[in-house]
Amino acid sequence: MQTVNQARTLVKFGVQKTNYVSGQGVTTDYEIIKVKIGEDEDGKDIETSCFYVEWLNAYGSVAIQQQAEGVLRPARVRMKYVKAVYDALIGDKPVIVYLRGIVDDAHAFILASAADNYLNENQMIEFAVKKREVR
Repeated sequence: MQTVNQARTLVKFGVQKTNYVSGQGVTTDYEIIKVKIGEDEDGKDIETSCFYVEWLNAYGSVAIQQQAEGVLRPARVRMKYVKAVYDALIGDKPVIVYLRGIVDDAHAFILASAADNYLNENQMIEFAVKKREVR
């Protein structure tokens, strides 16, 4: 049985959102995923956009192989199952993973593999990421 061993790295997930603004045309940005984690004493929802994951950078022959294929800063990510995150990862819109929760291009990673709901048990999600190239 595999588990998330060290969920110590903070990440945020952004899903591509395209809007049409009259007179300006189409704009594209990334909407941060937020999930409900409870309610306060007034019954209002408490939400978070921060998720702690196990972030494992690639080293050795794996990193050399991926670098030869043009993959920059590859990593494997494991996290506890969160339905909203999993649905976004397997959806048809691009997703950006923001390392350390810092929403900028320097900390942006994209998927390098499909997300796996390990054994379809809704316990753990595993996927690979690579550095997002901004030009």
